[in-house]
Amino acid sequence: MCEQTPRDCAEAGYPAWKQWDRPFSVSPDEASYFAGETRDLAVAGADVLDIGFGSGAFLAWARERGARVAGLEINPVLQAAARARGVDLLPSSLAEAARENARRFDTIVAFDMFEHLDRDELAPALAASCAMLKAGGRLALRFPNGQSPFGLAAQHGDPTHRTALSKTLLDLHLSALPLDCVRYGGVYRIGGGGLRRRLGRWARGLLRDALGLALEAAYGFDIPWDPVVVLVVERRPDGER
Repeated sequence: MCEQTPRDCAEAGYPAWKQWDRPFSVSPDEASYFAGETRDLAVAGADVLDIGFGSGAFLAWARERGARVAGLEINPVLQAAARARGVDLLPSSLAEAARENARRFDTIVAFDMFEHLDRDELAPALAASCAMLKAGGRLALRFPNGQSPFGLAAQHGDPTHRTALSKTLLDLHLSALPLDCVRYGGVYRIGGGGLRRRLGRWARGLLRDALGLALEAAYGFDIPWDPVVVLVVERRPDGER
């Protein structure tokens, strides 16, 4: 029986619940996804930070491609796994990490992390992330799509999610920072696998695109309808406002 608070108990069991039984391993599908999703991000030879690195798959993939990787994570089990593999661990407090690593990184990713924050934590977290970017560096956020009904399963399927996010909501805080939007839309769709699997993925993507166009025509909302979306922003050169 866990003798800590309910939240601490949940966090302690989170890696097992997520089935992260092979930390810092990368599946072929994950490798394909990371390559596609980081198509406009510096990786090889770059300073790369993963905020809330979880299983560590992205850090392992980026390191294999020559990145100098660092990670930030609050879960002690995952911290220990990273430490055992020589990952540069930043303080688990974003504010403290930002103070110690100002303008250090070319690329920062936060895959499925910001939805775990309360709404009043979003602005400080974005400001801290921005502070750690070099001029011209990019921040990639991936999160359940709070503007789409298809994002409900992703948002509410994890009991540790606290805030439904969208670009509209994040823009409220991003507008106060020296950051410009590079892209916003659904996650990268991977291919690969056998013929049957490739055809299934192709057909599913085609159906999603058609459904998105139909919903846009019916409701007039020009938004991505994908369950999970990615927002990439870039830090402006010094002196630009």
